Amino acid sequence: TTGMPLSLERLRELQSECLADDLELPAEAVAWIESEARAYFESGGVELPRPRGLESAEIHAIYDPPAVTSSGVLDMPSSAGDSRRHATRLVNGAVAGAVGKTVVSPLERVRLVGQTTRPDASALASARNVLAAEGWSGMWRGNGLAVARAASSKAILFAAQDALRVRVGHDFVAGSLAGVLATLLTYPLDLLRTRAAAAVSTASLGAVTASLMREGGGVRALYRGVGATAAGAVAFEGTRFGSFGWLQARSADWWLAPAINGTLASLLAGMVMYPNDTVRRRIQWHRGTETLSYLEAARALLCEGGVARLYRGGA
Repeated sequence: TTGMPLSLERLRELQSECLADDLELPAEAVAWIESEARAYFESGGVELPRPRGLESAEIHAIYDPPAVTSSGVLDMPSSAGDSRRHATRLVNGAVAGAVGKTVVSPLERVRLVGQTTRPDASALASARNVLAAEGWSGMWRGNGLAVARAASSKAILFAAQDALRVRVGHDFVAGSLAGVLATLLTYPLDLLRTRAAAAVSTASLGAVTASLMREGGGVRALYRGVGATAAGAVAFEGTRFGSFGWLQARSADWWLAPAINGTLASLLAGMVMYPNDTVRRRIQWHRGTETLSYLEAARALLCEGGVARLYRGGA
């Protein structure tokens, strides 16, 4: 295979060869072939099918493309199948994000407290403080906002990354762009969640929102610190999707491989970007009419406890 799009003439030749050999394939194999072939043609010949017991020629030959360009090169328009696939990824991403946030909410609450209001307290001490002041329900304070943001953010992220990967042909770039889009659309929920969950108090969400908007001068206050968050999203999602694609390309054809690779990719991205997360939380938590700059927040954190302060709550 040359890595270039197949011409219609060559495709028909390959198809004729397979038909002449009376090739019989099970339905599962046909479905896989169509999926791999579509990825190949939509990527302009960049994403080549990985062999799984089937010859590359058979993969291209069995797929009958609906159209060609004026130069005779295959042109794959979007189809109803693509729309269903994107919709499925949208729903799956939303459900996965919501369930994941609810399960880890107590850990996230303790982490936020450690990153912002009680940097010198241990995780156990922070948890005891929350339980004493708010009870067990306090461990899920702000979880509704977290679920709303996670569901919408993950849905946007999965759908956008899937569509962008086809167009840009690179996992890191597609993941980065998808991360920025998801961040910009859901940032107010992230900011409100930080304000609500970082403080050990029983203030209502309405009171937290009103206080924030008074500080920042209206609706624009809901985007305080968005620059640091968007920059972090570029690096985090780019690293995660890029490393996941790299691992997948080098993994055996095993049903657990995507789950393992996804976990490893997320851990790597989280470790690399955790200091940025601490800085952006400090910007979000800052009280006053003036927005704290990224350098000011980073300098203040380093003065509090050095580099280790940037990783507080990461364990």
